[in-house]
Formats: sequence, structure tokens, C-alpha cells
Amino acid sequence: MSEASMRMNLNNWPAMPVFLLSLVAVTVTGRINLAADTFYVSTNGSDSHAGTESKPFRTIRKAVDVMPSHSTCYVRKGVYREAVTGTIAAGVKIMAHPGEEVTLDGTEAISELQTNGWTLYKGSIYKTRLSKHIWQLFVDGEMMIPARWPNASLDDDTIWDREKHWAHGNESADLNGVMVDDPHHDVDLAGLNIDATGAMAIMNIGSWKTATREVSTHTARSNTFTYDPVTFTYKTKHHYYYLECKLNLLDAEKEWHYDPASRTLYLWAPGGGSPGSNVRGKTQSYAFNVEESDYIHLKGLNFFATTFRFYNCKNVTIEDCDLAYPSCSKRMLGSIDGPEVTIIDQNNSSNPSSCSVINCSIENTDSHAIYMSGGNDRIENCSFRNIDFSVSQLPGLMTSIYMMGANSVFRRNTVSRTGASSTLALGDSPVVELNRVWNTGYLQSDGSITQVTIGAQPGSQVRYNWFHDTVKSGARFDAPIPPTRWGNSGTMRRNVVWNAGSGLMIKGQRHYCLNNTCLACSSNGIIILDDSSSGGGGNAGTVTRNNISDELSGHRKRYVPVPGICDHNWNGYETGKGISTQLRDPDNLDFRPKPGAQIIDAGTTTPGDSDSYLGEAPDIGAYEYGCDHYWIGGRRRRQASTPVPPDRAGNVKRDAGLMWLEAYKAASHNVFFGTDCLAVTNADDDAPEFMGNQTNNIYDPGILAPNTTCYWRIDALDAGGNAKSHGNVWSFTTR
Repeated sequence: MSEASMRMNLNNWPAMPVFLLSLVAVTVTGRINLAADTFYVSTNGSDSHAGTESKPFRTIRKAVDVMPSHSTCYVRKGVYREAVTGTIAAGVKIMAHPGEEVTLDGTEAISELQTNGWTLYKGSIYKTRLSKHIWQLFVDGEMMIPARWPNASLDDDTIWDREKHWAHGNESADLNGVMVDDPHHDVDLAGLNIDATGAMAIMNIGSWKTATREVSTHTARSNTFTYDPVTFTYKTKHHYYYLECKLNLLDAEKEWHYDPASRTLYLWAPGGGSPGSNVRGKTQSYAFNVEESDYIHLKGLNFFATTFRFYNCKNVTIEDCDLAYPSCSKRMLGSIDGPEVTIIDQNNSSNPSSCSVINCSIENTDSHAIYMSGGNDRIENCSFRNIDFSVSQLPGLMTSIYMMGANSVFRRNTVSRTGASSTLALGDSPVVELNRVWNTGYLQSDGSITQVTIGAQPGSQVRYNWFHDTVKSGARFDAPIPPTRWGNSGTMRRNVVWNAGSGLMIKGQRHYCLNNTCLACSSNGIIILDDSSSGGGGNAGTVTRNNISDELSGHRKRYVPVPGICDHNWNGYETGKGISTQLRDPDNLDFRPKPGAQIIDAGTTTPGDSDSYLGEAPDIGAYEYGCDHYWIGGRRRRQASTPVPPDRAGNVKRDAGLMWLEAYKAASHNVFFGTDCLAVTNADDDAPEFMGNQTNNIYDPGILAPNTTCYWRIDALDAGGNAKSHGNVWSFTTR
């Protein structure tokens, strides 16, 4: 299939769940015209008001209490600290007033919770007593770290460093219920010389499972502590742990501790000294905790240190919402349970929920990002960053994002920096397409970015994704259970995987592996595993065709002939050449065939497959030579993004094509190009740097001069030709 045909086909998906017909009209000036029941909420309103534009309510809760079905609530700018619970009338839409910023805040000012002022405890640590429990702390909007050992922080990314900033267990001496420290990198429990009894231990002792347990017994200068055994399968490999939630671990700036028995908060504030006025504690899990409510639409709301839960609700749409620090464990309060997380859960999986999360962001979670179940759900054009940084007590296989219902779609999303073993857990027959995922699986062993288990594989589609820079595999059809259970009938098509543990791994039988590009992977680029000797499906009947990879094999770490039907592939094991001999500039994200490459028209069709192509036959690899559109995985932003070549790239080929990920909901783009940064920055469509308007995303500047720095900018336009966004100025230097 050409990129143009692919783009057209992907745009013909059935319409995503929507709210209902619009109840209001918004003019280009932003003025709201009343068309039906419409209500308003403002920070300067009153719940004794009528809820009109001139007499708004003070709380969203009041608006929800009086709103009839199919009505709309506009929330004016400001910060709201409240909780909407119970049921909501069907078809209610709650949205930020156009052009205004609304934040739902799950924290309270420590100054309002104090029963006495801050007093010096010792050194740079101050303490105060509170009237209410908190379980997360912020100073000037920055998350403080619960006192822990070994020390680590979110702001410098050391929290993701399992090698240097977690303690190691001695697997040969450990038992389920007994942790024996294995000193490394100056991390030595016995050398710490404290009694850790009563601390919380976060322990990776199940390979892809991590548990929280209270330390039952420990003495100073001992390298061993005990805890209540875990009930999941304990593994005798890859043991890592850290300790937190004990006052004697508080030894660094930006650390804190809370003693729930005495309601005492301890804090080493940034910069030292007495904490300032902008210290806030998390006191709420959910701003929306809703049950048995259908066709609810939240739009344009920001969530800080709080989130939403919809239970047994259908056709819920969450759109244009940003969630920062939405979920956090209550370990500080003595709980070993997993955090209360962002969730849309349909209790009856036979009754699809058809819920959608569209154009949202979720960042900085102590847990998985979101849990969805029920079927026919969709996550589209969203971003996930800094997910599950303690990765403890997660459900099931322990994954960063859960979509457990059948026929779900995970489309055009960006995911970066996650802790869990696997990034995506999916129900039956999922579609995973046009995503960009990297820097995953830092804090657990095993796993894959896209983990498709036995029941999920029939009819599954993993296609048009960029997976890269991870120790995990890009996508995996996994989990054979000898002697008779293994997956079948899944498809991996036109994915690009680079700098991964392995590119694609397929177990089972009767799968399709078509037109993928995999390079620079540490354990073979494409693995069609022949696991028949261990009771697996042996990939009998699996079709492996039109792929290009540095290593294509039937084994994880060496060349073995590929089982099943394997033809028309470009395999570095067989050619003795690297993949860069066939691609234009993979080092700078241009994975198209280079002119004259052997892979052009070297593929073949597959019976029953409708994928189209250019030329005499399909090309080998993820892209067709000569296409006027270059698909790029990831979330579309307000501005054009993901420049190819990357911004500030060096050693770019002189025949480089300029490509970009289109802006969200843009109809076309204006292209500006030149060698003068200031001129490109200020150019309009009358300037010589204006190269024209395009509906595709490839601009050919011709053969460029050597050793030259070039600048370019992409502006987004709507369908009427009106400017949507002014693009950033990118640069690259030719070789």
C-alpha cells in the first residue's frame, strides 16, 4: 500500500464515539450562542445563582446536580478544587470556556492544613503538623520525592536508573520473604547503618512484577531484611529494590516524609531553609468519580494531582485534557495497595463501552497511565510521558497503558519514558497504529512495547509504528503455553524499529509479518521464533514477506532459518550488508528506499492482502519509493512536529528530503526554507523563503550545498486557508 493510499484508508475508520449533536455554536470571536440548556461555572460565581452566563455557579458539582440530559456546562478560567461523584445525566458535556484555561486541582495548601507553623527539626529539615492526611507533596508545582534509599529524583531522571539508584538483591541468597542486599556502586544497606524496620520496600522480585511490602524486621548494619511473602510467582533473577516512607531515610534536598500517626510533615525544601508559602499536598484521588452515566463528554480540562474515574459508563469521551501527576500511591499513609488511577472501566465486557480519550496528555504517574476496559475503546492522538516511576502493585502483567476490552484502537500516540515491563496491554483483536514509542521498560525485566498475548492475537493489527531506543522488543506475539496453546492470525505490518532489544518477535502460528523495517537491534531485528521443540506453535503457516532487517532469524541471538513461509525479504544475514545500503538516511529518520536500491519493486503480493503499492511490485520495507507522503508515528501537535532530518542534525545528505508530522487537524502547510535563520523566522508568503503551500508532508529542496546549515519552518493552515499555528524554525547541516 502506498503512503497516500494508507493515509486515505486510515481516514476512513468508523467515526469515534462522540457526545451528541452540538448543543451550542461558537463564533469565530469566541462568543457562545445559546442553543439549548447551557450552564456556566466561574470562580467568582455562587451556587445560589441560576447558573447563567451572567450569574454562574461557583462549582461544577452544583452544575451537574441541576443539569438535565443533553445539556452543556461551560467552566470559566481558574483553578477548581472539588469532586464530582455519583451519576451524571446522560449526554452532559462539561468543557472549558473557549480560549480559557481551567484546572482541576487535587491538592491543598499546607498553610491551610497546618495546626502549627514550620519549625526546624534538624539540619535543613523542617516539620509541621497537619489537620488532614496527604500522600504527595509539591513545592512551587514541583513534585518532592518521598524520603528514599538509594536517593533518586524525577527532575534529573535518576529515578529511572535501576542500576545505580536502586539497591540490588542477591538472587542466590534471597527468598520469598527475605531480601539480602548485594552492594554495588556505593549502594550498601549494611553500610547505611540505619534500622529500616517499618519502611516500605518496593521490590522487583517477579521479573515483570514489582511488589510493595513493609519491612518486617531489620537491624542497623545488617544486609538482610524480611517482609510478608508475595503471592505472585516469585522469580530468582533480576532482583532490585528501594526503601522509602521512613523518617531516617530523609537525607537530601527535595525529600519529604509524613507520619500519619502524629500527622507530622517533614520537608527538606529546595534550596534549604524554612519552606515557603507555595507548598501543597495531595488530598484527592478523583475530581470526577462517576458511575452508571453514559455519553458524558469532558473537554479542555486540565487535571493537576487528581484524575477521573468512570465506572460502568458507556460512550464517555475525554478530549483535549492534560493530566499532570494524576495518580500516586498511598504508601506514605501505610498502604501497600496500588494507586487509585485514571480509569474508564466497563464491568461487563460483553457490553462494549465505546469510550474515547482523544488529544490528551498524561504525565508523571507513580502508576500505570490509564486503565480502560469494555471494548471498542479508543486512545488517539495522546501523549504519555514519565509513566510508572515506582512501577509497583500494577494489575496483571504490569503494563504502562491498559486497554483490556476487545476491538480497541491505540492510534497516533506518543509514549516516552516508562518503567513497566510492557508498555501496552491489549484485549482481543486490537489495532495499534501510527504510534511513536521509546525509552520504555526501565524498571522491570522481560516484556515488550506492544505485548499481544494469546487471546488477543487473532485479528490483531500492529502497523505503521515507530518503536525505538528501548531495551525491550518493539512488538511481540507472545505467551505460548505448551503443549497446545499458542496464538495465531495476527499481523505486524510496516513498522519501523531501531535501537531496540529486538525489533519484532513472533511466536505462535499463521501470523503475517509484512513490509517491516528493523535495524540496529541487539537481539536480531525480526525474530520468527521456531519454538516447536519447546511445545510452541513453531510459526507453522506464518508468512514473513517484504521485510528489511539487519538480522532476520528464527532465533533470538543467532541466525537460524525462518520457519513458515519466508520469501522476498532483505536479510543482512544473507546479504552480508547493512541496512543503510538500501535506505536514504536512516541515521536522520529517513527510512525510504534510496534511488537505485535493490529493495525497490523487489517484494511480492500476499494472497488476500489488499495492500497497494507503486511500480511493478511492492517494495521491501515500510515505505514505498516515490510516495508523496511520508507517514510518521506519534501524536500530532498544535504545530507541525518531528522534523526529518531532526532539528540540529549534522552530517545530513545533500539530497535530503524535508518531512514533518502534520499539525493536529491541519488541512495544509506552508513551507519556508533558506540559509538565513532570521529570514526564515520572519518570512511570510511574500518572502523568497516561502516555498509554497502543500497538502502532503514532503518538500524536496533539491541538491544542497555541502557543509551548509539550512533553516526551515512549517506553518499549519485550516481548511479555509487560515493560519492555525506558526511553526518552529528547525535547522540541519549538510555533510
